[in-house]
Amino acid sequence: MKFLQNLSIATVLTSFLFTLPGGLKADSRNQYELSGHLNIVGANGTPSNDILGFGIILHRKLSDDWYLGFSLENATDFDVERPNEELSIDSVSETDALGTMNMFTVVAERRYALDSEGWVGFWNLGVGIADIDVDDADGDVKGGGRFDIKVDADTETVLIGSVGALQRLGEHWSARYEATLEQHIADWEIEDRVSGRTDSYDDYLVYGLRIGMNYRF
Repeated sequence: MKFLQNLSIATVLTSFLFTLPGGLKADSRNQYELSGHLNIVGANGTPSNDILGFGIILHRKLSDDWYLGFSLENATDFDVERPNEELSIDSVSETDALGTMNMFTVVAERRYALDSEGWVGFWNLGVGIADIDVDDADGDVKGGGRFDIKVDADTETVLIGSVGALQRLGEHWSARYEATLEQHIADWEIEDRVSGRTDSYDDYLVYGLRIGMNYRF
């Protein structure tokens, strides 16, 4: 149910984005761009302090200045930092859980020609739906005993913004550089199966860089 609610939000936003200024009046040539990129993302450690991954994005040209983008993002085996500490459980050794995130996003992008040498600046805003799976974390408790922690992350709604630049490398190719901010609207449930203790992770902010290559066709 929660996933369907988030999907509805993305569907409504997508419909809105198609009404942006310029409609579909762009030149019929080179209306699409396909990009692959690396994500280098940091956070404050709750629930993670770094999330490395990759993504692909398809841009549709709406006008000379506006683009609509749809992306798929993946981050595999990022550390969920010391979930035992959220439950006030002292572990004999540092224990992290491993997480995997798959995210679908929709963004509206505004571009600006910066010079005649092929540099183009841009900013974008959008929304995403992230599906997150976190492995269990277990270990020894200081003073004796064990813990076995389950993390239920489910799905998140993500608000996205970025600024960056494209560097033209030829008629069809360009390099893409951008700085990103993502506000994750989250409600992770944490439970230790041994002691019965429970807690949760709430909303969190992540930030970082994307570096990729862009093909226009």
